[in-house]
Amino acid sequence: MSRYRLLMVVVMLLSMTMACSDIMAQKPWSGGALKVSANQRYLQTADGKPFFWLGDTGWLLPERLDRAEAQYYLQKCRAAGYNVVQVQVMDGVPAINIYGQPSLVDGWDFTNIDRKGVYGYWDHLDYIISLAEQNGIYIAMVPIWGGLVKDGLIDVDGARSYGKFLANRYGKCPNIIWMIGGDIQGDVRPDVWEALATSIKSIDHEHLMTYHPRGRYTSARWWSKAEWMDFHTFQSGHRKYGQRMGNKDYPIPDDTEEDNWMYVDSTWAYSPIKPVLDSEPSYEDIPKGLHAPMSSVGRIMTCVVMPIGRCLPVHADIPTVIMQSCRC
Repeated sequence: MSRYRLLMVVVMLLSMTMACSDIMAQKPWSGGALKVSANQRYLQTADGKPFFWLGDTGWLLPERLDRAEAQYYLQKCRAAGYNVVQVQVMDGVPAINIYGQPSLVDGWDFTNIDRKGVYGYWDHLDYIISLAEQNGIYIAMVPIWGGLVKDGLIDVDGARSYGKFLANRYGKCPNIIWMIGGDIQGDVRPDVWEALATSIKSIDHEHLMTYHPRGRYTSARWWSKAEWMDFHTFQSGHRKYGQRMGNKDYPIPDDTEEDNWMYVDSTWAYSPIKPVLDSEPSYEDIPKGLHAPMSSVGRIMTCVVMPIGRCLPVHADIPTVIMQSCRC
């Protein structure tokens, strides 16, 4: 190879490296905050660029990973191209993190939540959200898991207090998406969900909000008219064709459990139309159908659920040890 050709190859490689570095340096919110498109079909940044949602579900990240592990995980997410990680902020009342710190010290009164000299639960979540921001990743924040609400561990007053605390603490972070619910139907304690959502929105007018429903449901079933609902999600879930398991309340026809596009149709049957995406398909290492005695891995959902807008479902073809933040 001549010196000239060698020089050209070196220049080209350097240019490609610089271009890749520039892309990595850009954050999803560099074009402004996430918005809903004018035609109500997809998400975009404030400058009009469609937002391509590629998410991971690190549900128990705040509770089970320490600082070094959280840094490692989020760097791996960035390297893999993820721009959203869904987390549940509290998986207990109170939730206890890896450092033994509780999420609540005075019930739902957060006045003295920051204690001098203590690296508390919320300090650790602050750190995680900051790390995610550095890595160009949105945190889709589920404030409290649905089962806890169903069990009556938070009431309307507690939800209002909690929502205001979250909005005041994280409302200025550029990388927040609010995700009310948590694997639960919206008609289970709807007063609590409404109080939580509206209290956040009363303070934070910038970030988008949605609802994470129970498997095989769409959030539009309960919240199509809710003013706080910016876009819908559904959970196509972990069942195979024909695995109804006595559930007579599907929003889709029989034997379509694996066809997550059907949930898009059922969601867009509600008015007004809003963007919709699959917030939880199957996980790898969970047998296909979840409840079936089979050894095959779950299906991988990668089809586009928003035909206009380039928005993909959560990329949940990940090991359950990642989803649950387990140590192996």
